[in-house]
Amino acid sequence: MTFRLLVALSPHGFGHAAMTLPIINKIKEMVPGVDLTLYSSLPRSLLASRLSYGFEYIDGIDDFGLVMTSATRIDLDATARAYNLRHLDWQNRLEAEVARLEKARPDLILANVPYLTLAAAKALGIPAIALSSLNWYDLYRAYLGDRPEADQVLERILVSHGGASKFLKFAPCLPMEALARVTELVPLGPSARLGLKDPKGLRSKLEVPASERLGVIAYGGVAQRLPVEDWPVMAGWTWLVPADWGVKRADFRPFEGAGMSFPDLLASSDLVITKPGYGTYTEAACNGVAVLAQERPDWPESAPFDLWMKEHARYLSLPEGRIRKGRIQDEVEHLATCNAPECPHPTGIVEAAIIILKDIKKLQKWL
Repeated sequence: MTFRLLVALSPHGFGHAAMTLPIINKIKEMVPGVDLTLYSSLPRSLLASRLSYGFEYIDGIDDFGLVMTSATRIDLDATARAYNLRHLDWQNRLEAEVARLEKARPDLILANVPYLTLAAAKALGIPAIALSSLNWYDLYRAYLGDRPEADQVLERILVSHGGASKFLKFAPCLPMEALARVTELVPLGPSARLGLKDPKGLRSKLEVPASERLGVIAYGGVAQRLPVEDWPVMAGWTWLVPADWGVKRADFRPFEGAGMSFPDLLASSDLVITKPGYGTYTEAACNGVAVLAQERPDWPESAPFDLWMKEHARYLSLPEGRIRKGRIQDEVEHLATCNAPECPHPTGIVEAAIIILKDIKKLQKWL
């Protein structure tokens, strides 16, 4: 009998997919017979580009996380309204989610980390495992915990996480002490894709000198464009940006012109400019690429991310205004020339796959 695994992914940026799909690839490599369904609102093409195996896709997951106005700015009032509407209509939404899961008929659910899906799994008695570096309970509490309705919303989010038998926490991550009341917390190493390093080939494809340093500007899955046309020219540097930015400068090139996957592009570059975010941080660190980050003091993950990056990567952060104006040359040169620590290994991939496969084997005995 085929084992049906459903993977529910929050569409809030690309980080949830970035940390989860390497584990799914590893599971399928170890047990090819597992039947895979992905459930999200992320573009199917994005998911397919990160998976080495076929999958069924269910679009339209009921999860939003936070309402963003940019890659780093949250619309707090709109987020509060969205949570209020969701929880006022909770029973109807839960029943709709139950119906979706009944139709999909999974034997096990992995959730990163839509709590409505976990609540529906609990209602149906479907085994579930949560996995992530964050959770919406801690983020809601950080941004909206002083609102009159907060206690009721937080309690429901917390109880919903009880639908997971365990929560796999990928380093670096939030502490998540509150979730320990409803599920088992399992700390793991990082999850990140390793790229193929080909700095010579990348420079050849971009038609830049072999001695040129390459910097990638990547702000993750929530679009944000920097006014790079106003940046000063930095001698010896070429910058890689999304093609849809439409930058017309000799020292800028589109990602797409390299003809490489993003992990290979990143691994073959010298530095990435980004915001605090799980996927880019861990992929840069594990591939030995320097990171210049835009400071984001309000983001709950910033503190644990900052500590981990300082230990495992060449890493500096600057205020948003400095980066937007391109006043970064001293920091960029320092990062390009300073000694690099030993690259961390993405041990969380195998660690998570082994834990999940143990549950699959136990469940197969009862199917």
